Amino acid sequence: MEFVLYLVFLIGHLMIRFRRFLIFIIFVFTTTVMFAQSGGKTVSELFSEVEISKKVRLLGDRCWSLREINSDSAIILGQQALQLAIQYDIKKELPRLYGFIGVVQLHYLYKTKESIPYLHRALEYSLQQKDSVQLAYSYNNLGDLYLLTGNIPLALKFSEYSLQIFNILNHSAGKSYAYVNMGLVHREKKDFDLALEYFEKAKLLWKELGNELGMGSVTLEIARTYEAKGDLDVAMKYYQQSYQKSLGSSNVRYAAFCLSGMANILYLKKEYDKAFEYYQKALKLNQERRHNFGLVDDYIGLALIYAHKKERTKAETALHKALNIANKLGLNAKILKTHKAFAELYQIIDDQSKAIESYNHFSLTYDSILSIQQFEIIEEMQNRFTIRQALSETEQELESRKFQESYLVIIIILMLIIAVVLYWRYQSQRKLNLQLAEINQTKDKLFSVISHDLKNPFNSLIGFSELLLEDSREGDYQNTEKFAGYIHQSSVEGMKLLTNLLDWSRSQTGAISYYPTPISFDRLFEELNSFFESELQQYKIKIEFHNLIEEEVMADPDILRAILNNLISNAIKYTNEGGLIRLDAARTKSHVNIKIKDNGTGMSQEIMDGLFDNSKTTNSTQGLHKEQGTGLGLSICSELIRIHKGTIKVKSELGKGSTFEIEFPG
Repeated sequence: MEFVLYLVFLIGHLMIRFRRFLIFIIFVFTTTVMFAQSGGKTVSELFSEVEISKKVRLLGDRCWSLREINSDSAIILGQQALQLAIQYDIKKELPRLYGFIGVVQLHYLYKTKESIPYLHRALEYSLQQKDSVQLAYSYNNLGDLYLLTGNIPLALKFSEYSLQIFNILNHSAGKSYAYVNMGLVHREKKDFDLALEYFEKAKLLWKELGNELGMGSVTLEIARTYEAKGDLDVAMKYYQQSYQKSLGSSNVRYAAFCLSGMANILYLKKEYDKAFEYYQKALKLNQERRHNFGLVDDYIGLALIYAHKKERTKAETALHKALNIANKLGLNAKILKTHKAFAELYQIIDDQSKAIESYNHFSLTYDSILSIQQFEIIEEMQNRFTIRQALSETEQELESRKFQESYLVIIIILMLIIAVVLYWRYQSQRKLNLQLAEINQTKDKLFSVISHDLKNPFNSLIGFSELLLEDSREGDYQNTEKFAGYIHQSSVEGMKLLTNLLDWSRSQTGAISYYPTPISFDRLFEELNSFFESELQQYKIKIEFHNLIEEEVMADPDILRAILNNLISNAIKYTNEGGLIRLDAARTKSHVNIKIKDNGTGMSQEIMDGLFDNSKTTNSTQGLHKEQGTGLGLSICSELIRIHKGTIKVKSELGKGSTFEIEFPG
């Protein structure tokens, strides 16, 4: 620690003494670093690269804007931008450009295999450049890829990665794309309600961004989800809404999708002629734009309608067209859908042997695709390992630069840990000192009780027993009964004092445990009445019990009995002959309330303030019937009711009596 402080002092001293020299060194160092980072290029060369960077970005933007209108031109422009970026080492543009080309290949040209290397390169360069936005888009695009090829586990994993990053970045457009992907995945998993939740979130974001086309595309997916769910009327409503939004757009794909979706609904409702008309319209739009992905569904729909019209040849021709396109695109989901449609076609025309043959072919194809998907998962894990290995090598260079900073952070953390440890030790020692003070206070009070209060009953016992023995030897039995009464009273008082002393000691050491059981207040009050009956008769004091709790209550009978014994004894002690003690038990919604009220001597405010404070030594006042006390009774009540998870309160007025109230859960 001293070395670190000395080092800090030395650095500060040198900075003051050699300020100008340090400024010069920093200037030279900064200039050198900037020159090194520029690769030793001249100023004119650097300005030239700025112009090229602008051109690369412009070509990339143009590629993206043409993706729907002219996909082939979009690819050409994207490739030009990519070549320039690689040639001039403009690495920051690489994630975006690889992503653009991959998406155009995947979604607009449906060249699935060709898109894969571009999408993986986009992911790799996003990680290298630490471009969080493009990283999230790369994950989202890979989710699209595996969704189209039917690999739902990988599609879900990449979509989750994408959504997580976009949420952290609070990137609204990105979040909407990720929500759509999550919805598509869960629709494939038949979790339609969750899919609809994601689509609604995406739709809300597009609405906030004012993107009508985005809202229309999400509305289309909502329609498809209701169709898959079997809510045909709701699905038709959303298809119509999406179709209206697509009419004014250059993106005719959504219009074709909507027409095909409405045709599906009409087919399911057995309106075959109208469905045929809508499939034909969708087919025409898809053929004009060479949108082969949409053609698969159109041909399948037309084939099934031909089957219902008993036009077998046309039906088979349409399905073969659909299968050829699906195989060419390499889209597993579409391939499976077409094979399943063959089985359905032959089922409709009642050719059972062909239906069974087609279904078997569907099953074999499904198993084959499943094996491919498992291989893809393993391959994807290997790709991710390779990417991470390359990134690890890059990060090692950065780690060496951060070593000094890390070293300083470690020193600061160690200093903080030492400070925390010292503070903890101080607090622990302080707590131990407080506990020791409480123990000493308990010890002093215990010795005080033993030496003073507990001695009195035994002195009385010894004194009256000696008088009784002396009279017995002389044969004088006139005072025997009186002395025996005094001895009995002293014994009872001594027993009470010992019981209170034991209870108080146990409560201070934590030896009393709380064990609630069902108890009846009627039975408890009968026990208390019997216990105090002789004492009450002796002092001519009346006691009344009023119980409003009919059912049993969960409470610890030993703790509750000890509390009530002390409070009733206390009431008897300070109540005159002919006085009244009243116990009331009632119940609120969640608590039990017991009041012990007497019309005795009462207490001053000063005495009440110290009744339940264990830090104060409260000497017991002698009772009206000459009883001695330890001053522990009410302290015991306070400790016991705390163990019982309750509270105790007192109200009193000199000359009018006192009311003790306890309350606990029950």
